[in-house]
Amino acid sequence: QRLVVSYVLDLPFGAGKKFLGSSSGAIGKLVSGWGINGIMTYQRGFPLHLVTAANLTNSFGGGSRPNFDATTCPNGAALDGSAQSQLNKWFETSCFTQPPAFTFGNLARTLADVRADGIANWDFALFKSTTFGSTDNPLALQFRAEFFNLFNTPQFAFPGQVHGTGQFGVVSAQLNNPRLVQFALKFTF
Repeated sequence: QRLVVSYVLDLPFGAGKKFLGSSSGAIGKLVSGWGINGIMTYQRGFPLHLVTAANLTNSFGGGSRPNFDATTCPNGAALDGSAQSQLNKWFETSCFTQPPAFTFGNLARTLADVRADGIANWDFALFKSTTFGSTDNPLALQFRAEFFNLFNTPQFAFPGQVHGTGQFGVVSAQLNNPRLVQFALKFTF
């Protein structure tokens, strides 16, 4: 499930616009030509696919999944709380056990109630375009300030999905970049 919203908006200030439309001279150049654009992305995390470190199936190529113990975890393996509070234990690891030899485990292909971290990202740009010169040979200068991951929201990597290892259920990395800011100046003639 993914939602992406993209937008471009010329702000209604300056010459010929709703606000300060009668501005001229240096003030007119200062208040005219402003705009914003951006991309907002929200996405649900991917399902987790748990496997076991020791493959005791004796199937020569098939893998095994852990057993899920419904008596230990009647409400599933999902934990409450923010992503930051669950980094050392993304899901209830005690719900899972190593299956006996020559069995594949009773866990489904993916966990129904636990997913990896999703995406909540805002990219944003503020720009100012200024035109000058004659109408026959117009010149323009554009300044842009661009913010990637504007709110500095982390997206965490998948937790350890191999039962029987020390990293089982532990998130040890971040997938996205922290906030990045860049500035640009463009002159057209």
